[in-house]
Amino acid sequence: MNQEQLESVIQLAQQGDQKALGELIDTFAESVHGFIYHIIGRRNDVEDLAQDTFIKMISGLKYYQPKAPFRAWLFRITLNVCRDYMRKKKVRNIVSFITQDYYEEEDIIITDSSPNPEKEMIIKDSMEQLEKAVQQLPYPLKTVFLLRDVQELSYEEIAETLNWQLGTVKSRLFRARNEIAQLLNTLKEK
Repeated sequence: MNQEQLESVIQLAQQGDQKALGELIDTFAESVHGFIYHIIGRRNDVEDLAQDTFIKMISGLKYYQPKAPFRAWLFRITLNVCRDYMRKKKVRNIVSFITQDYYEEEDIIITDSSPNPEKEMIIKDSMEQLEKAVQQLPYPLKTVFLLRDVQELSYEEIAETLNWQLGTVKSRLFRARNEIAQLLNTLKEK
């Protein structure tokens, strides 16, 4: 859906059009589910938290102002739902798993699509190391890393979502990536 279509659907949804609401949910469901999973790390809770997110989106839609990117606004709601959940459950581990789709390693080049147990073991080991590294990041660094490198939000959208200055987003993302690289080096040495 391009920006013009999105704006049209949002306007219809703000007027109570149920089809438009469904279209908004369908458009963002996968991203919201993925983001919640990466923040919470528990598959069992993703559906409930996504449902809470979309309920809050629907109830707050009348207050949404098009000056802010809709995606950033929705991810702010999602992040707040996750924070509330973590406060209630006292969940300390924010990230449980980052899927192979989001990980690239220069040393691993897979050109053959047929199953290769050795390559699969290398990828699995690399993913486990990345998972451990990301789990060790402080919450703000994990959040900015996930929003940028997993959800692929722009720096501006992240700033809007987290209510941070653009410079803060860039510096924390830089720190997050550096800490991940250092942690990966440490884990490889073990």
